[in-house]
Amino acid sequence: MKKRIRVTFAIILIAPLFLVLSLLAMVLGHLLLWVRLRRASEKTVHFLLDILIWWIFICLGVRVHVTGRENIPAWGKRVCYIANHQSMMDIPVLYGSGMWCGLVAKQELFRIPVLHGLLSILRCVAIDRSSLRASLKSILKGVEQIESGYPMGIFPEGTRSRTGEIAEMKAGAFKMATRPKALVVPVAMKNTRSTLEAVDSFRIVHVYVDIMKPIDTSALSEEELKTLHSDVENEIRQSFAALPGPYARR
Repeated sequence: MKKRIRVTFAIILIAPLFLVLSLLAMVLGHLLLWVRLRRASEKTVHFLLDILIWWIFICLGVRVHVTGRENIPAWGKRVCYIANHQSMMDIPVLYGSGMWCGLVAKQELFRIPVLHGLLSILRCVAIDRSSLRASLKSILKGVEQIESGYPMGIFPEGTRSRTGEIAEMKAGAFKMATRPKALVVPVAMKNTRSTLEAVDSFRIVHVYVDIMKPIDTSALSEEELKTLHSDVENEIRQSFAALPGPYARR
């Protein structure tokens, strides 16, 4: 009952601003792109969505604690963020922590009106997880984005964890970073599930994010590239275990 009341109340408050700011971001973003002001378009979209994310956090009672912001690479570099996945709130938390990027997202999200346009202006890529060939095409599209200087992000577990634990990260997802020789930035996020799917009270929910040092894949040997997925997974697992909250290492 507490979850239903809290989430319903939040949706009522969030929905109007979501529609207004999303539509404004899409219109202004595309207009600036049309006159070939790409960076101005990106900054405008991010500014408007920063306001929306701030409002989402207030309405859901979320407080985000971020360490490692200094590890976010400069805009325009070839970057791929690799993060664990627990909740639908992972995306606002990722963006709210300063990691603006296109994301590889399940194709069902692109069928939702307004959200489809928002994902497009953020240069997100739809993925059909039921088809290996379609999944590869999505990864290659992400590679093109990175090569153009637009950061991308992916959740290599493939789906949200229902238990709070980190599942195995799929090696294939890392091709989006290794093909364009991008900087891989491992990201651990903890307690995002308690903000929405597993919320059980009206208290403030504390979410913890650790942005780790980038790994330059262009400097890795063939052997190091082969173990990159397991090395990054282990690094994220260790950071996740050390963060406060459920499943924290004591």
